[in-house]
Amino acid sequence: MRQKRKIFSCCLRSIKQRRTESPEEVRPLSECCGCSRVRVCRVSGERSDCGRMAALGVLPGTVLELLCPARGRGRKQCMVRINGGTLSLDALTAQNILVCPA
Repeated sequence: MRQKRKIFSCCLRSIKQRRTESPEEVRPLSECCGCSRVRVCRVSGERSDCGRMAALGVLPGTVLELLCPARGRGRKQCMVRINGGTLSLDALTAQNILVCPA
């Protein structure tokens, strides 16, 4: 009999961001259409996903520039510029990155 794999959830968030963020401003990266620059408030999801985002530099407090926002159901990817590099994020990863306007 196979055992169910436990899904761990991690939440990377700085203390400063916890104090300044308001629930109205924070939304998933996949829902940002008009904002060109956003600040990462929180990265959630499985532990491995959080570790990969941290290795790529997507940490709370980091400013991302939205190059090609995911709009509508036809778009599956979201492209962002961070620290001089460009990342292409899938829909699930973009949903797990919570941002606020920079």
